[in-house]
Amino acid sequence: MLLSALSVVFLLSRVFASSAASCRCSSLTIPVHVNVFVPKDPTDVFAGLKSNASSLRRVDNIYDIYGVFCQPDPASNQNANVLQLLVHGFTYTSQYWSPPVEEFRNYSYMAFSCDRGLSSLAVDWLGVGLSTRPLNASDVQYPTVSDALSQVARHLKTVSILPGLEPFRKIIGVGHSAGSGLLNFGVIVDGAQSPFDGLILTGSLMVGPGDEPPPQLFLSARDDTPLRWGAIDPGYITTDQRALFYPSDPTAFSPRMLIFDNLVKDTGTMSIFSQTATTSLMTEYTGPVARIVGSEDQLFCAGTDRCVDVVSLTAAERVLWPAAKSFDVVVAQGSGHDLNLDFFADGPFHTFVRFVTQFIGPV
Repeated sequence: MLLSALSVVFLLSRVFASSAASCRCSSLTIPVHVNVFVPKDPTDVFAGLKSNASSLRRVDNIYDIYGVFCQPDPASNQNANVLQLLVHGFTYTSQYWSPPVEEFRNYSYMAFSCDRGLSSLAVDWLGVGLSTRPLNASDVQYPTVSDALSQVARHLKTVSILPGLEPFRKIIGVGHSAGSGLLNFGVIVDGAQSPFDGLILTGSLMVGPGDEPPPQLFLSARDDTPLRWGAIDPGYITTDQRALFYPSDPTAFSPRMLIFDNLVKDTGTMSIFSQTATTSLMTEYTGPVARIVGSEDQLFCAGTDRCVDVVSLTAAERVLWPAAKSFDVVVAQGSGHDLNLDFFADGPFHTFVRFVTQFIGPV
């Protein structure tokens, strides 16, 4: 594998103060070698997993994956060999996990978990933010993006992320929305060989008929913001209807957060949007899994009784994870689709940390 010879490139370092101790954060890029088959039809809803060889093509490239790594003060870091790999949702970037707004400390899961002795690496997907954006948007599909995430996890189990730090022994994947779908897809492919020692999948449930966001929610990014994206492939898309990601009650979130959300929105691809059905395929993943969704999530819960009976919901979702060591579903009361960005964020944050701590066990 080329990956073992590839190095981490550091861009900058900074420190932010959290309530308990200082957390040191560094921006970096990690080169990864992606060598996978993708469907020639980028709208193939099962991302090539049900395709024959003649309908597939190979993507074989080295890409840079950008991320922000935060670690607690070494003196208080009791889980130094554990890392949370944080994966944002569709049309977001790694900023989702630590939005720099005036309520910064309320909405930064990176700071919250750092206070509790947990390191994290929030990455930009392939094709998003400061990671490599392939010229051809149809190269940014579930197989390529999820493989890049798995390669990052494998890399960090063998190579130091910072000088003087040992490689991580355990990596917990924490996804949001389509980021959860990407982690889900990765373990469908990798099964028991997955590099992830546990999965926390937020803002996501099994996708069934009618669960997908309406296609008209999205538009070509270059048409939406030509000064920013006018030169990119029209297969890159974005949305200007971001209120759908919050509770329908406007008093449940800060209007400043919604303004910020619109200012920093990013792109996804039609391929990623089309391939969300892959999350309805069974996986042989053997690690522990937790799904966390907001009761006011307008994509999955609000306006239905789907998330009222948590026992029944857990049983329905568990069917796709027959080999999982454990499987839990939590419905966060009051939270919308973007659990990190409304006034109820503190509740989900505690839940994330509880599951991470449970999953890592003795380290």
